[in-house]
Amino acid sequence: MLAVKFNIVSVALVSRQFVEMPRTRIEGLLASFPKLMTPGQQHTTIETDTIRYVYQPIGEEMYAVLITSRQNNIVQDMDILHLIARTVSDICDVGDQQDVILHGIDIISAFDEIISQGLRDNVDLAKLRTIMQMESHEEKIQEIIERNKEREAKQELKRKAKMFEQQRRDAAKRGTDSGMGGIGSSGSILGGGRMSNSYEPLITRDPEPPRSFAAAPLAPSSSASFSSNARGMRLGRKPKGADVLGAMRDEVGLSQNFADNLSISESATPAAPAAAVAAVAAVTLPLVDMKGVHVQIEEHITAIVNRDGGLEQMEVKGDLSLIVSDEASGSVQLAVITNDTHNAQIKTHPKIDKKRFHSDSVIALKDASGSFPISQPIGVLKWRIVSNNEDDIPLTINCWPSPTGSGSVDINIEYELNNTKLELEDVVVSIPIPPGTQPTISDVDGVYDINRARSTLEWQIPTIDSSNKNGSLDFSIVGDDAGAFFPVVVSFVCKKPYFDIEVTSVTSPDSQQAVEFSQNIMLIPEQYAVI
Repeated sequence: MLAVKFNIVSVALVSRQFVEMPRTRIEGLLASFPKLMTPGQQHTTIETDTIRYVYQPIGEEMYAVLITSRQNNIVQDMDILHLIARTVSDICDVGDQQDVILHGIDIISAFDEIISQGLRDNVDLAKLRTIMQMESHEEKIQEIIERNKEREAKQELKRKAKMFEQQRRDAAKRGTDSGMGGIGSSGSILGGGRMSNSYEPLITRDPEPPRSFAAAPLAPSSSASFSSNARGMRLGRKPKGADVLGAMRDEVGLSQNFADNLSISESATPAAPAAAVAAVAAVTLPLVDMKGVHVQIEEHITAIVNRDGGLEQMEVKGDLSLIVSDEASGSVQLAVITNDTHNAQIKTHPKIDKKRFHSDSVIALKDASGSFPISQPIGVLKWRIVSNNEDDIPLTINCWPSPTGSGSVDINIEYELNNTKLELEDVVVSIPIPPGTQPTISDVDGVYDINRARSTLEWQIPTIDSSNKNGSLDFSIVGDDAGAFFPVVVSFVCKKPYFDIEVTSVTSPDSQQAVEFSQNIMLIPEQYAVI
């Protein structure tokens, strides 16, 4: 604890307790501390019949005090005390009591990293700084997520308002009320009583279908035969080494909101919440014809890498869910194959026979007479993978900004697929760029897009697999701050799990007959960034 002595009374500014002890006992020990101190002595330990005080002055009338039992190793106690004193001095101004109180949460967090369950962890001041900075990096990512969500909501409101305004204008031109549904004169009816032409953009653009990288880019000669919407989609898909949007924005007179609609929505990036990413993945993946028994394997991956290439955080959370819509198959059992090469932590549902799963790799109910809920998804198996090995990252992104010294920066970004069993689709690497600048692309594997509303360069790779495991993007841009190009955020869609698990068969427990089943697999990047 950090204590301040006022004559014969000691007041605790910040304290942390690692052993269960009544509050009255702690207050009594704290009140006894200044009475036991001898003025002028050089020793920094005080011992009673059962308690040892180890303390160190860290400011004017301020002490770092460690209260332990007499059986503790005093050398270790002194080492812990010195590290605590250095940590507090590093976090705040020890000469200002108010500053210590303001940084109380940070100090307590540091105490928890130094001491765990009453024992000291193997950390020093440098490691402690790294740990505390990691928390700030995560907070920075969360702040970026919140800002992007607010920006997306505002842009969506502007887009819909613009569409409704266009709808009213078209209705006024046709002499009809804009709120009546648009069935007017015979010239505006599209056979069979369909809605008028003026209302069709609402049907075709809301919701806006996801862009497909597999589609071939439109030829320049055909641009005159398309409407402005078709020409806009062409601009969003630039060929290698050409910034069509930047070159033609004055000629075609695109508005800022229209340019936003051409950009890939940042809610599909890994920095977005899991629900938003799942929604994008759901519309991108093909629909599955659900059978009477449906298996859903869903994983969420978090990978945070610092700009020097060091792994800050790597975590994969997976869930195997079962949806039984056929009452006759209510008590099915699943045979699975797992190849655990990542030391995954696996948990089964309480109603699943855990012994049988670990011995035979079969997911079955404990109660043979029981049944799974009908038409309700139930998670029968969960797993979690945590790693600090950089080789476990499925897709490595390296960003190398190099200031030229002449007012510009050369940026080289490379990707490498470490896990060649995975096939990543619709990969988007979003790189921040200074607002109002125009990058000059010298080489790109894939295509790219300039999102001027968010000031990002979005590098798009249709597919990354074993046959296309490496790629790079080189561009130069006006600026001199190498840190302005971070964080680099990655999004993708993957139909294979990171954890090597496969459902081989579904059978009836009574007759052992095979039951037809369907399955859907999704690997979703929840947070995937280089910071």
